[in-house]
Amino acid sequence: MAALTLYVVTFNCGLRPIDTETFASQLFTGLHSTNLPDLLVLSLQEIAPLPLALIGGSFLVPFFEKFYHAVQKGSRTYANAADNGPTYAPIAARNLGMTGIMVFAKDPSRIQDIETGGVGVGLWEMGNKGAVAIRFTYHQGSASTELTFVAAHLAAMEWELQRRNEDWKNIVRGLVFSSTTFKRKTGSASLSGEERPLLSISPHDASIYKPTSHLFVAGDLNYRTSVLSPSPTDHIDIFPQPHHPPDSSLHFSSLFESDQLNQERFAGRTLHGLTEAEIAFPPTYKYNSEEPFLTPDDKLKKWPWARHRWPSWCDRILYLPLPTWVTRSQPSLSITTHKYTALPLFPTSDHRAVTLEISVPIVPIPPPKDEEGDDPRIKPPFEINVDWKRRRERARQLELVVGFALYFTTTKEGGTVAAAVLVGVVGAYFAIRAMVEM
Repeated sequence: MAALTLYVVTFNCGLRPIDTETFASQLFTGLHSTNLPDLLVLSLQEIAPLPLALIGGSFLVPFFEKFYHAVQKGSRTYANAADNGPTYAPIAARNLGMTGIMVFAKDPSRIQDIETGGVGVGLWEMGNKGAVAIRFTYHQGSASTELTFVAAHLAAMEWELQRRNEDWKNIVRGLVFSSTTFKRKTGSASLSGEERPLLSISPHDASIYKPTSHLFVAGDLNYRTSVLSPSPTDHIDIFPQPHHPPDSSLHFSSLFESDQLNQERFAGRTLHGLTEAEIAFPPTYKYNSEEPFLTPDDKLKKWPWARHRWPSWCDRILYLPLPTWVTRSQPSLSITTHKYTALPLFPTSDHRAVTLEISVPIVPIPPPKDEEGDDPRIKPPFEINVDWKRRRERARQLELVVGFALYFTTTKEGGTVAAAVLVGVVGAYFAIRAMVEM
């Protein structure tokens, strides 16, 4: 059975543009295979400063371009390819506020039926926190499979556990793929997305939990290892360091016992139905910006933890297992994890990037014949909010207002533009006045 190889990377950029050379040098070190995977998916959080991210559009092009060039350089180096063209072709780059997603393919002709969606879960449902997603069908010969990738960024701080769960709920309810269901129900292909009735959206087709699709969720999910902030001395007495052996109570693995994401996931309160490969790497947050950078854990003498935050696995990649109605009829099929790890610390962020190399069988997932079982593809944990479109439009208007207000008042470039406009207005006023008085 043919398999599709995926490489999913999640990285909180820390509001700063990456250094292309640096990122390229580490990007593919998370691979187990010596061959480049068929697809590369980047989930990016805090991709740019807040004003630029809320405005979006051309303001984010320079930030996305740096990742594009890093992917091309890094993939050529890893594959020892001649520098005669890109190893990966860009398929899509989207953002919802500060959260972005990029998809690259070795053979772009195999990608069809691209859909996107997004929702903000920050202040006033704006995109300072939220999720953006891409869905498409991957073809190989006569075989195909559908894939959904969600890049997410949930609420921060140790004590905001319930807020993170609520953010996930709002993502499931508000992130809607709206471009397929009306055509299927009515046979009409002439109506635009804006003309489609909201109530015509089938939750099975429009939800991130689509019955016929694989689902991957990657991002800064922000689940911590404590509901309280550390004491002033915890960073000295308790925080893990590379020299602590695996059988020590101070080894980083001991913190995993209080990992909020697993606790909430197993209790059925978040990331419903999703699974995760075994974590064998140290916490990915929060680090001070200290040398040495780009250094593997086995060569480090110290992890530079920030003393005011518990070391936590904030950055995660999860996925839905194959549904039971597929494995029951084809027990040999499986999703295979090859490597799940964290990249070394970059100088531009207090997070470490996390990577997942995984293989997915290239077979279509058929719709279930019945609605029995607990698979969220059949019974999503939350129904789609039928008012999702109006709420997103309203939030987008707020993003533009807030984004431009912050751009003109808090950035050097915006301040220069605002000053130039003010000078122009004042100059025009006196010129018109002088002409009137003549």
